[in-house]
Amino acid sequence: MASLDQLNGDPPSTLTILGCGTLGSAILSGLLRSRGQDASAQPSKSLADQNKINGSLDGWTHEDIQKPTRFIACVRTIESARRLRKELDEFQPSPPVIIVQGNNSRAVQAANTVILACQPQDLKSCVGEPAVKKAMKGKLLISILAGVTIPDIEAVLDQKPSSTPPARINEVTPLADDPCPKAIVRAMPNTASFVGSSTTVITSCSRATPSSVRLVEWLFASIGSVTQITAAQFDACTALCGSTPAFFALFVESLLDGAVALGLKRYEAQVMAAETMKGAAMLMLAGETPETIKEKVATPGGSTIQGLLEMERKALRGTIADALVRCTAAASTLGSKRSQ
Repeated sequence: MASLDQLNGDPPSTLTILGCGTLGSAILSGLLRSRGQDASAQPSKSLADQNKINGSLDGWTHEDIQKPTRFIACVRTIESARRLRKELDEFQPSPPVIIVQGNNSRAVQAANTVILACQPQDLKSCVGEPAVKKAMKGKLLISILAGVTIPDIEAVLDQKPSSTPPARINEVTPLADDPCPKAIVRAMPNTASFVGSSTTVITSCSRATPSSVRLVEWLFASIGSVTQITAAQFDACTALCGSTPAFFALFVESLLDGAVALGLKRYEAQVMAAETMKGAAMLMLAGETPETIKEKVATPGGSTIQGLLEMERKALRGTIADALVRCTAAASTLGSKRSQ
């Protein structure tokens, strides 16, 4: 693969991922797959166009944005670099990816867009160095750090805080004098990024231009769906979109235990349960409400209503709702742990 020493001259659009761990690698893989599909498809059939983008700007197309054509992945250890190289083997012949170990400032300097994907507690060590702060000047910075707000990042970068967020998500305020970076966007994808089915939520600072928002939407549409939200909604959406895959997994795991007790093989039961959950989800995405689905399945005097009543007796509904509230409260404190 290429090295930073080859980044001379006038570069193409470059995306750097700082902290290419689990989610960072998933995003990179999704972008590379999307890039391959774009190359083999008609211009109007890009993966970004095929995914649903909620609350986006009207009238834009994927041709309106400057897509990254080169990628830099930053890791801290040799082991992480080896892992990433192995994961990228599926994209042979060699993709335009440069893997960098321990040189964040040069990687940021070479980029137009930077995705901040380190651990929340590592924010200060990752971007707080003077060289990295200087290199961040004029870049579009996208953070996927749970619990870390845009003002938190601005404070670490010694940047003047953004003005009050605009009334509308795509409304743009005038740029501050020589901002560093030019704009910050906060995003939260989830673990389904690995299979191109992430539910990603984004919010941006008041300096973010429409073109910056379009680019962020396109980037995350390569790994699933995208919804714009306000900063005040972010912790709740972190719980609802980021944490609930684990909730769903626990529910399915419980079903599997029951299925095994009834004589089914665990793997076969897992496939059946997962496909059933997928079908129910597709019905809701098609417009049906959870209540409607429940009423259609739970016919009078049938077996389903007996199972539902048992779950109500065990207060499952309240337990799940309380778990989401607790999860949201915990998400709001993740950023504060970086200084502990």
